[in-house]
Amino acid sequence: MEELHARMLIIAKEVDRICRENGWCCSLYGGSIIGAVRHNGFIPWDHDIDMAMPRKDYDKFLKYMQTHKNNLIFLSDYHTEKRYPNNWGKVRLNGTIFLEKELALLTELHSGVFIDLHPIDNIIPCLLKLQVALSVFWTCVGKVKSGIYNGSKTKKNLYRLFSWLPYSFISFIKDMTIKAFKHINTKYVYKVVHPNNGVYPIPRCTFEDLIEHQFEDCKFFIPRNYDKFLRDRYGNYMQIPPESEDYDCCTSIVECKL
Repeated sequence: MEELHARMLIIAKEVDRICRENGWCCSLYGGSIIGAVRHNGFIPWDHDIDMAMPRKDYDKFLKYMQTHKNNLIFLSDYHTEKRYPNNWGKVRLNGTIFLEKELALLTELHSGVFIDLHPIDNIIPCLLKLQVALSVFWTCVGKVKSGIYNGSKTKKNLYRLFSWLPYSFISFIKDMTIKAFKHINTKYVYKVVHPNNGVYPIPRCTFEDLIEHQFEDCKFFIPRNYDKFLRDRYGNYMQIPPESEDYDCCTSIVECKL
């Protein structure tokens, strides 16, 4: 685990470097904020780093990675890899392998050690659940088309009705849905690309008003209002869970080369 963490830190430092040099907001996210605040680094049993960027900055980072050669990292995204199934990016370390079972059939994809990079999108609260539902729908259509959907047969048959559409069109529809309010300076935002731990509006300042915090041997940005963000999302995040709730996060990894 220590070796895996070391590789992920290399990726996170490089993403942080690029964003700082270009003036883009990029912060730790989710469990990685808990790790920073509670452990000054990784949660000991955690197998990843989560980072987040406002959509406008994420799209600039995506374009940067497509136009600037980087021998160290690669950004997996459905704009850079046609059959990549997720709506958020995975920044991967070149020269490594950390292959997830779900993606094993998609042999053309980059399979290096990764950190998750989540774009944070503008939302209108009364339309949020519809926006998320449409995003999930078209994501599942793409997974059925790629042959990796593992949900119910009934839903699979529904998504199959649309899976004949080309990947480019599915990606276009996903973009239209996820980025529906990109050009509106909305009061609230949400991680539409990966809805988990509840679907609720988050104040825009959470991912724009940032402070530095220690994380292992370096410093990354976290939200200034991290306490409210974490309590809304996880409850009493400072309480370390009992050992029985610790888990092996790497059970889905079918090949690993660090």
